[in-house]
Amino acid sequence: MKILLVIATIFPAIFAFSSNEKTQEEHPECLKSSGAKVEYVNQYWNDFQLIDDENFKCYIECVFSSFHLVNDDGIIDKEEFVQDVDKATNDMVDFCNGKVNKPLEKCELFYELLNCLLHFHHIFV
Repeated sequence: MKILLVIATIFPAIFAFSSNEKTQEEHPECLKSSGAKVEYVNQYWNDFQLIDDENFKCYIECVFSSFHLVNDDGIIDKEEFVQDVDKATNDMVDFCNGKVNKPLEKCELFYELLNCLLHFHHIFV
């Protein structure tokens, strides 16, 4: 039980590669082009809560693409991801690249990749 509490407490820090402020500063087009609701975006950045909404999924795709964390085929760029995302590991990237079914529509694909990454310890450990 203590292990799960530690994982749940530490895990949100993994995606500290960026913040809502940094994303808005460097890539304001993501919110505009995706049409995602600001409240959904804030729920993600504040609580790492993923909303099952097409526009939000496209926001995630834009963020991943804008920070060059994935290639054009929807495969996580392991070197870039591990370098830029605090506490990300090669095992995490390999697992999620292998787990997520690639014939998905692009926005759905990035959403599923993020969902896997956010839940990696719960799935893998």
